[in-house]
Amino acid sequence: MQPIPSSYPMRFLFYVILVIFLTSTSISSSYDGGNETDHHALLKIKSMITRDPYGALTSWNTSLHFCDWYGVKCGKRHRRVTFVALQSLGLEGSLSPHVGNLSFLRVFSLANNSFQGAIPHEIGNLNRLTILYLGANTFNGVIPTNLSGCLNLQKLDLSRNKLVGSIPKEISFLSKLSFLSLGLNKLTGGIPPFLGNITSMETFSVVRNPVGWDHSRHLR
Repeated sequence: MQPIPSSYPMRFLFYVILVIFLTSTSISSSYDGGNETDHHALLKIKSMITRDPYGALTSWNTSLHFCDWYGVKCGKRHRRVTFVALQSLGLEGSLSPHVGNLSFLRVFSLANNSFQGAIPHEIGNLNRLTILYLGANTFNGVIPTNLSGCLNLQKLDLSRNKLVGSIPKEISFLSKLSFLSLGLNKLTGGIPPFLGNITSMETFSVVRNPVGWDHSRHLR
């Protein structure tokens, strides 16, 4: 038997460490890739906020992992953003279309701020979303038709904005919707009968819109 060179154990150990490092790097790269998507989307959302009077978003910087930013929560297993709640903070600006890249998002609330501009159509990419609260802002334009892509949506509040046009028929595709509040906008076109197809609906409100109703209606 040939004697084992004294350098062999060190070379073997180096090889094992190298394999472990390369493997972990590969896994980490894939893991961080998903995280980087969420990180970038949050920074884009912040970049379009022009006023933050209470400094709520000061924690949104590189000194903290984004899962620890104010108003943000992530899933424990995958560390992807599942929850963003920034209501009643006096925020002003518009909502970045990059919100549609937060593909694990389940709860999103910007209620009671001063966001303006159109609600980005990209929000329809959030097929895990269950709660969307954008009420009490100054969003304008129409209700995005591709909200129908939010197939798990249960609660939708777009009230107290400046939305125009009619209630899109695509809303009827939200088969899990139980709460729909559209009051205090500028919606026209009447109350569409297709809303009756949403059998999960418990509360529907269009109070103070020029659609012919002046009160909330409970469908169940």
